[in-house]
Amino acid sequence: MNAHPGPGDMSSQPSLWRRAAWPARLVLAGVFLAAAAPKLADPAGFAAAIANYRAFPDALVNLVATIVPALELVGALALLSPWRRGGALLLGALLLGFTALLATSLARGLDVSCGCFGGADVTNAAETAGDPVRPLHLLRNLGLLALVALSLAEPRTATAAPATNVR
Repeated sequence: MNAHPGPGDMSSQPSLWRRAAWPARLVLAGVFLAAAAPKLADPAGFAAAIANYRAFPDALVNLVATIVPALELVGALALLSPWRRGGALLLGALLLGFTALLATSLARGLDVSCGCFGGADVTNAAETAGDPVRPLHLLRNLGLLALVALSLAEPRTATAAPATNVR
């Protein structure tokens, strides 16, 4: 029996999940960092975009506009850290909420700016400013949810129990 795996031994190679999960986490982190930055820079603009959905009471719009980008930032950074599973779960939950909000706005026939990567452009009142919500947004979110699933499917790394010297 050979105690040292050779180059042909597949058990010494990283799994497909492990090889695919790292790029998935990088893409997700990049998308959510890019989404959080303009919202954090212009919370009033993002609050205006949220208010256009008419999904939250006016009293909660500013709170949501503050918390959502902070959660996006935390989730994106967590994906690149040892807390990557928690980051993936957080971003997956946010994506499910965003997808439900987009789907209901489409079903209600609202003509609103997505606000996905920042606030509403209030200077352009003649047409929906920014990125109007379309069914393509739902497909994009489904793709991002697939990346979350891929990140979560990565096997957990086994951590060795600390050695104790019990006598």
